Amino acid sequence: MNWPRALLTVAFGALAGGVTNRVAIWMLFHPYRPLRLLGLELSWLQGAVPKNRERLARSIGRTVGTRLLTSDDLAEALRTSHLREAFEGRLRDVVREGVSRPRPSLSAMLPEPALAEVRGVLTRAVESGREGLAGLLGSEEFGPAAADLLAAVGTALDRDAGSSEGSSEAAGVRVLRRRLGDWAAQAVETDAFEVALRRQLRRASAELLRPGRTLREIVPTGVAGALEGAVADHLPALLERLGRLLEDPAARARFESAVHELLERFMRDLRFHQRVVARLVVTEDTVDRVIATLEAEGAERLGELLREEEVQAAMARSANRSLEELLDRPAREVLGGSDGTRVDRVLDALADWLLRIARDEGTRHFVLDRMEAAARARGRSGWEDLLRQVPADRIGRWLGSALESEAGRTLWEEVSGRLVDGLLERPIGVPARFLGDGGSDRLCEILAPPLWEWIAGEIPSAAGRVRIDERVEEKIRDFPLTELEALVRTVTQRELDLIVRLGYVLGAIIGGLLVVANALVG
Repeated sequence: MNWPRALLTVAFGALAGGVTNRVAIWMLFHPYRPLRLLGLELSWLQGAVPKNRERLARSIGRTVGTRLLTSDDLAEALRTSHLREAFEGRLRDVVREGVSRPRPSLSAMLPEPALAEVRGVLTRAVESGREGLAGLLGSEEFGPAAADLLAAVGTALDRDAGSSEGSSEAAGVRVLRRRLGDWAAQAVETDAFEVALRRQLRRASAELLRPGRTLREIVPTGVAGALEGAVADHLPALLERLGRLLEDPAARARFESAVHELLERFMRDLRFHQRVVARLVVTEDTVDRVIATLEAEGAERLGELLREEEVQAAMARSANRSLEELLDRPAREVLGGSDGTRVDRVLDALADWLLRIARDEGTRHFVLDRMEAAARARGRSGWEDLLRQVPADRIGRWLGSALESEAGRTLWEEVSGRLVDGLLERPIGVPARFLGDGGSDRLCEILAPPLWEWIAGEIPSAAGRVRIDERVEEKIRDFPLTELEALVRTVTQRELDLIVRLGYVLGAIIGGLLVVANALVG
């Protein structure tokens, strides 16, 4: 046997096998662009991945858009307890911070369009309370109290009339203010006042939630804009969490299945020699490491995609359209009937808040200041003669009838306008003092369920309008081939080296078999 010739045959066989495999691996990505010869483009010499880049991008885009990030996935992710707990925790922090900081007046905080909306809402609210107040003043509960007030004021005026100070107009105004202040302080502390207030709120809720009335007729434009802003502010955090869906075991299992299917489909489109090399590279262990790399980098890329201005702008537009659709829905359909549990909780919280305002000493002094100014403008003789001529047992019914008259309506509009303007100009201070102990937590308990139900219902449908598959396809198409090659080599470098070594070994074996065959033939 010619040993030098045999060794050369084995060596060249090993070299042919190893170099062929290395070239095949290199041709998965190289050349990046088709070679040109004499002006002709040799597309068959382009690398497998660059050549099939468009199909790969479309396939991955469809997989991500239709299987990995669907509306059902978003809805399922939003139903997880940890995401809702995170939302409620953030809402609780925002509410606590909002009610614990001193606030200026509403006129200083709100822009002019929103201020006009709020002024209109308050004016309508005060106007809607006129009929309720008229009925309250003429009721059996407040009739005796009004008579006692009138009698006490008359007695005080008679007692002070003989003194030099009591004969002055200022003294009469002070007497009237003191008596009215004492009566008001006692009246708002009674159970009858609380019952009447809650009854009036119940009537108002029944009017607001009457069949056929939409949310747009109830919610002012400024509030709707604030809600849109809150949703837009929460979208980045929500999308960031959705970008980490691969941390969930169920989502990971679905992702693994989709990656397997995607790779199988991609390999079926390759040529035979490329398919053989790819089959040797793509093992179960390789897929596991691909998943791990995608968890570390792919999920981050997906999160970056969801945080892009174009995607978030599209999501915000969809959310705004959904909000517009929500505002056009009947209020009873969204909030429930006026006798529903959710409405009861809101009415209880609102009644507690109004009771604290009514019983607040600052509120009482504010109203008394306005009444004192009106009394001084009218002069003592005018309002004192009027008080002395009114029968004590009819004061309540007369006041109620006066509010129902045209003059009473005009006076009510004038006084309510001044009260609304004064309320808007008055510094709010720390809102927590109106809520009491644990008030911010109660407010969160009321706000969290409807807000979360709205987000969980509207965000998936809004995301469905965003073409995630097109965005992913565009991203993959624009992804640099050098970085894609580096990503694949980072995951599969060990298998690639093994393939090259196997090429050398198999080539050497084939060379050895060729030597044996030549010896047998010779």
